[in-house]
Amino acid sequence: MHHRMPHLVGGPGSSDARLAGTRYGDCETGMVTSTRNGRSRWMSDQSDEPTPAGSTAPRGDRGAGWFSWAKLLFWSAIGGFVAIAAITLFGGVVIPPLIVFALLWLIGAFLVARRPKAAAILLLITFVLFVALSAPFILPTLTVPASAGDFILNIASVVPAILGIVAAIAVLRRRDVAPSRTPRTLGVAGLAVIVLAAAVGVIAMVTYEGAAAEEGDITLVTEGIEFDQESLQAAGGTVAVHVDNKDQTLHTFTIDELDVNLTIPARSTARVEFDAEPGSYTFYCVPHEADMEGTLQVE
Repeated sequence: MHHRMPHLVGGPGSSDARLAGTRYGDCETGMVTSTRNGRSRWMSDQSDEPTPAGSTAPRGDRGAGWFSWAKLLFWSAIGGFVAIAAITLFGGVVIPPLIVFALLWLIGAFLVARRPKAAAILLLITFVLFVALSAPFILPTLTVPASAGDFILNIASVVPAILGIVAAIAVLRRRDVAPSRTPRTLGVAGLAVIVLAAAVGVIAMVTYEGAAAEEGDITLVTEGIEFDQESLQAAGGTVAVHVDNKDQTLHTFTIDELDVNLTIPARSTARVEFDAEPGSYTFYCVPHEADMEGTLQVE
């Protein structure tokens, strides 16, 4: 009786191929099964296997460069959590909204591998809220790298948030269905920005020279996120104010009516002179206006 031999795709001597055709038996190289037209072929040993993000990128296409959007989302959440923890420890002040964000990011990171869509929604919402609500406090510090702690830690918190927003959108749009170098590139770029910010902040802090108080200056001290005086008096004409910042965060001495905006880096001093007509003026700290405000009375 004549038997049709299966056709070998890739050559009969191939050791890593598999036979597809009528089942004749098992061997070391694979298993033979039939096709509809009676012919057979070698089956690839590659198969679609879900990635940690739930995608179906072919296993054979994934190499050392595979870094999914879900992984970027996970590390963004972890990075944000670490940044908030560092801000809390460095500043010595517990800020409840920041603690809430940090805990939600930790929960989101835990969910990424288990429920990627739910994690993406949670992290997208919290990252957007964090950037929007923190902007009034963060933006002033980004212009004063000499206040190195604020400058570095705020950038270290904003960068993961921005990367997390991008990654969350990509996960929700199911961009993890194929390998991509973009998530890894963005992650490396974000890390480079933080390292560069650290270098700039340290150099600016070391080279910053504080101002000494002069005779006749109004002296003001900031400590514990408060001005030590909420009421200042001065004679009309040229007014000089010397501020000694004892906190680990940047403060400002700002008077909108007189166009005065003095920035005082953390653990440093600064001095400003300005002209003022008799009257009452409100001074405050831009990043901490809710807690730091007072009145300057010019006679």
